[in-house]
Order: sequence, then C-alpha cells, then structure tokens
Amino acid sequence: MASELIHAAADVSNVMKFENWLRFYFCSGEEGEAVKISIPKETLEDITAKYPDMVNLAEHYDGALIDYQRSCAEVCATVASAYDGTKYPSGLVQKAFDSKELKLEMYIFGLWMHAHEEMLDEETMSFEQWLDHFNAWKNSDEVKDYLTRLTDVDSTQPQ
Repeated sequence: MASELIHAAADVSNVMKFENWLRFYFCSGEEGEAVKISIPKETLEDITAKYPDMVNLAEHYDGALIDYQRSCAEVCATVASAYDGTKYPSGLVQKAFDSKELKLEMYIFGLWMHAHEEMLDEETMSFEQWLDHFNAWKNSDEVKDYLTRLTDVDSTQPQ
C-alpha cells in the first residue's frame, strides 16, 4: 500500500506540474485574478499523443479563464478521472493528495520554479524538458542534501 501511495502521489504531482506548465507558458492575458490560457494547436496535438491522461485538462484550459478555484477543480477532476478507481483503488488518490510525499514534492517544485523562473522564461520548453530540468536539479547533491535535512527534521517532529 505504501508503495502504491507513493506512485499515486507521483502521478498526482505530475498533473499538478503539468497544470503549472500550462499556466506558465500559455497565459495570453489576465482578467482580475484569472489568467486566459491559449494553447497552440500543435502543442495540443503533442499533448494528446504524449499525455493522454492530461489531455482533458489542456482542452479545458484552452481558451478559458483560469482562477485558483477553477485550477483546483480542473486538477482534481483530471486526477479523479485518470487515476481514482482506474489505475489505483478508489480512495487512494485522495490519500495521495494528503500525503507528505506529494506535499514535499510540490514544495520542492515550487522552489525550483521560483529559482529558475528567468531560465524558464527564456524559451518555451516542452513538458518533458520542464520535467528533465526539474529532475536534474532535484537530483543534484545540494538539493538531495536539503531534502535529507528537511525529511530528517520532519521525522523528529511529534505526531
């Protein structure tokens, strides 16, 4: 079960990273708290071919105004339809959302995005390139050491 939870958390984190990638590169304007997303046809075709689990998210975003509530709803709907009760037993995905593995992964991802925003702005990267850059950074000795210290501190805290 623990291994399956880790895999589910990894799948959920990939959907969340994908959603960040969509908002980062395909924002074509803002209206109040919302951003308008416009995804080029070729990119949608590439997503359809490479990420069938996430194509609905991209299609729902394309041409839409996305605010925080819609972002949460779309990510949850994508995760539920792709993984809950299909790839994983019903209820496991909800546990993945609440898992320390997912929280830590998304915390580290947020740090990476913030620290590398200028590099990410230089060119529109494919989602694979984004993940490759993130994973290379995450697997650096400095980040591995930070993660070890972070999880060691976490494990010493009272439950």
